[in-house]
Amino acid sequence: MGPQAAGPARMGPQRLLFAVLLLAQAAPRETSQHCGRLEYWNPDNKCCGSCLQRFGPPPCPDHQFSENCGLNDFGDHVRYPFEKCPPGQCNPNSAELCSPCGGGVTAFTDAGTGRRCGEALLTFALPLVLVLLLTSAAIFLFALQRHRRCRQRKVILHSYFGSACGDSNTHTFSQSSPSGFKEAAKAELPNLASQPLSRLLDELEVLEELIVLLDPEPGPGGALACGTTRHLAARYGLPAAWSTFAYSLRPSRSPLRALIEMVVAREPSTSLGQFGTHLAQLGRADALQVLSKLG
Repeated sequence: MGPQAAGPARMGPQRLLFAVLLLAQAAPRETSQHCGRLEYWNPDNKCCGSCLQRFGPPPCPDHQFSENCGLNDFGDHVRYPFEKCPPGQCNPNSAELCSPCGGGVTAFTDAGTGRRCGEALLTFALPLVLVLLLTSAAIFLFALQRHRRCRQRKVILHSYFGSACGDSNTHTFSQSSPSGFKEAAKAELPNLASQPLSRLLDELEVLEELIVLLDPEPGPGGALACGTTRHLAARYGLPAAWSTFAYSLRPSRSPLRALIEMVVAREPSTSLGQFGTHLAQLGRADALQVLSKLG
């Protein structure tokens, strides 16, 4: 019985020592394992923050920051953020740390090893700024290319419509009287003034050229608001609803061809001369030149 009783007695101190070690390991450390003296560990952001930025300078003379502002790595307050200066040191100017009395304030450089919160913010913000810059550059280049295409399209349309939108003949027509329009049409069509408009339906090549010139309508802004088939229809007395319907049939059916067929069916005696007069009134010298090929 003696040896058996001595066994538990010998095991008692070992178990007690083991329990003390476990408690020592489980006890939270008061100083940070990640940050320097004047910093604290932010467990939410996983980075080191500045004690000065969080708590401000020491509020009382001859006080300094406690180590890690009195915070442990779990964010718990284990000490007051400020403490009195050690013997022989003073802090009359509310610096972060005390310095020898009468020796002036000494600068303290905290060489912490943890990742600073400012560095974490910079690491996050830098890619975002780069993405925004690249996106802005892409949008700018897209807008620039689109602007160039629009300018090229306007130049092409201007040259396509010819003198109807910019030549001196256009200004001459627009400032002439109705008799002047007829004289201009007769000058362009000396042998066609009395011929029927129905002939144009048989001259397919000339008709196709006129369709290309007169059917397209001006783009947004009206920079090239030249006379179109819609304006010709108004000259012949057709309502705007008819023109809208005729244009709705594009591209399977030409509005100009439909207009000519409508005018010929309503007034078979309509002449090419009257058609040329309307073109002159609209300032379409280019169409008059095409129409003159029938002579």
